[in-house]
Amino acid sequence: MAMFLSVLLTIGIAFWFYRTAVHRQANSVQWAIVGAVSYQLPAWAWMLLISKPYLTSLQGTANKTSLAAGLIGHSWIAVGVVAALLVYRFALLKSNVKVSS
Repeated sequence: MAMFLSVLLTIGIAFWFYRTAVHRQANSVQWAIVGAVSYQLPAWAWMLLISKPYLTSLQGTANKTSLAAGLIGHSWIAVGVVAALLVYRFALLKSNVKVSS
């Protein structure tokens, strides 16, 4: 279920970046790819470096089914969304492209 949500978020973020780039008359396909990568790269890095090792350390304990373990296990989705929002705010919106009115 989390991977399906991640795929939907990747498509949604890419489309969001694409539409904003079209509105700003920038290279829309390039920005759509940047949006998808800005979500996926931090999400995978967080999942592989932080959440998976943490959950592995809980192996065999009763805490593995706790709410905290569930939140840590899915925290990579939030990390990817936050990273995409930061790229959107500080890169795409500040690109030097004239907006037509």
